[in-house]
Amino acid sequence: MTIDSLWQFSLQYYSEREIKEACLTLQNQFHGNVNLLLALRWLDQHQLSFPNQEWPRMLQSLGRTEPLLHQFRELRRKTKQHLPDTLYRESLQFELHLERQQQADIVDAIHQLQLDKVEVPHLTDDYCHQLGAEHIAFIFSKH
Repeated sequence: MTIDSLWQFSLQYYSEREIKEACLTLQNQFHGNVNLLLALRWLDQHQLSFPNQEWPRMLQSLGRTEPLLHQFRELRRKTKQHLPDTLYRESLQFELHLERQQQADIVDAIHQLQLDKVEVPHLTDDYCHQLGAEHIAFIFSKH
């Protein structure tokens, strides 16, 4: 997995309406991380997995960017109606830059893991279950 391959996969996968809606539900209602979910889905599609004891490392990979992304996203939402369109679009571009940095941190963490080939991919399901979002896990697995 490279930063570019994950980014391209994410853009393509997230462009599906049902996936985008499920990702936003995961983020807004269950406090899940969409970039982590997308990386896990990439691993699932390549039938790769990591041991359960590595989950803390994956979650720690979000530590540098998640607080900043969360605060920026909130600020952007609050000011949306008060910003000129050009400034709002620039804020979206900056948020995408932060998202890409977060994906780079996730890729770095994945490169430190022992990945194993699996017959039945399960990382996306595992993450949804950890968040209490079992009812939307099936959406990710069918795409």
